[in-house]
Amino acid sequence: MTKVKDFFSDMKAEAKRIRWCKGKQLVKSVTVTLLTIIFFALFFIAIQYLIVLIKMIDFKSIVDTIKGWF
Repeated sequence: MTKVKDFFSDMKAEAKRIRWCKGKQLVKSVTVTLLTIIFFALFFIAIQYLIVLIKMIDFKSIVDTIKGWF
């Protein structure tokens, strides 16, 4: 039981040593995080849309048309 008490007292001491960021720095960090998440969400949506468009292309008819030229 003393090990558990020691663990929690050590945890409390470590929590007091944490340097929390100030308000302006917190707002900057949150803004950068949100903008990064939005950027990558839009990026992956665009990639998915592009893949769907590529899958919709009828390559067989394109190849047949090109073969007809020669």
